[in-house]
Amino acid sequence: MPSAGSSSARGYGWQHQKLRAQYLPMVQAGKAICWRCGERISPAMQWDLGHDDNDRTKYRGPEHALAKDCKAGGNRATSGRNRKGHADHSRDW
Repeated sequence: MPSAGSSSARGYGWQHQKLRAQYLPMVQAGKAICWRCGERISPAMQWDLGHDDNDRTKYRGPEHALAKDCKAGGNRATSGRNRKGHADHSRDW
C-alpha cells in the first residue's frame, strides 16, 4: 500500500518522476537489472527508482520494490512496511 499523498507531496518531485519515466521502457521490456541484487526486474514485478543507501540525493537505478523478489532485500525504504503484525509506532510503551 503506497504512502499517503501524491508523489510530489512525499518528496518525489518532477526530477524523480522524469528519471523514473526514462527507466520505464527498460523495465517494461524486461531488460532492467536491480542495482541491489543484480537480478532482472520482470515487467510484472513492482519496482522503484532506488536511492543510494548513504546519500539519498543520489539515485542508483531501478530496484525490486519487494523483498520477496530481491535476493538483497528490495527497497530499503519500504522493506519494513506492510508486514503482517507490524505496528507503526514511534515507541513501544
